[in-house]
Amino acid sequence: MSSLTAAQRDGYETDGFLLLEGLCTPSLEEYRRAVDDHAAVDPLTVIRFGKAGVPIHCKIPQLAERDPVFRKLARNARLIAAVEELIGPSLLFRDVVVAKPPRTGTVIHYHQDAAYWDVSAPECVLSAWIALDDAPVEAGCLRVVRGSHKSLLRHRLTILGRPLPHAALRALRAAVSLTGTGDNPRSAAGRALRAVKKVLLGNATRVFPALSDLNDLHIDPNRIPEDRIVALPVQAGDAILFPSRLIHGSGPNTGSSPRRAYIATYVARDAVPASETSRLLSARA
Repeated sequence: MSSLTAAQRDGYETDGFLLLEGLCTPSLEEYRRAVDDHAAVDPLTVIRFGKAGVPIHCKIPQLAERDPVFRKLARNARLIAAVEELIGPSLLFRDVVVAKPPRTGTVIHYHQDAAYWDVSAPECVLSAWIALDDAPVEAGCLRVVRGSHKSLLRHRLTILGRPLPHAALRALRAAVSLTGTGDNPRSAAGRALRAVKKVLLGNATRVFPALSDLNDLHIDPNRIPEDRIVALPVQAGDAILFPSRLIHGSGPNTGSSPRRAYIATYVARDAVPASETSRLLSARA
């Protein structure tokens, strides 16, 4: 029996996103507590700082393989049924918590996830953005560009508003790739580079806020069709599914509450080389 309606499948194919309401209510408090616990002590947590050393963004990767609370969420039966109806039998490619603190949570500029990841079949990669708190517009809800998932656009990095030369951008991308696609380094050198990346893109931003720009691989704003931007405010427990080439971003959190989300990304099993499958988690328990 299909887990999705024909309208949902057609909407995902045409528009590039799908909303699953009430995916994991009402047991969200354990996830919020787990996020706060990891943010306080987890060595993989990356906190970015803005002016005057104010936290503006928090990112905690690789939770499903280290924390049974998030492994349970990544294997939510309704979620996996929807994922596998859209891309087929799947593996968990990566997962991460992203959190924006109240009032100071930063903008995430428009980008395509496929530009960050070394994947040969981006159409076979799908992310589920799961709201752990209510995410109204003022809290920095997800925004997508409807129908933008058919091709990959050129991305850029800027420092103090100036784009980096493409040669420098390619060199940085090559270095980041050494940390392992999906934030999962497979070598001692990769893990060491990940530690360096955490210092540069996280801790050092307390002293040099401009370094925060290096986290923000994005599409030139002049290339974003504003008439196709869709804001997707959701309630805690809702999930938004989208493929890796969908252009998306989010506004600042100007509200009085944190905006925490868990993002689980899946890849079709048939699209993963046999040599890679051992490092990916089964999407099913």
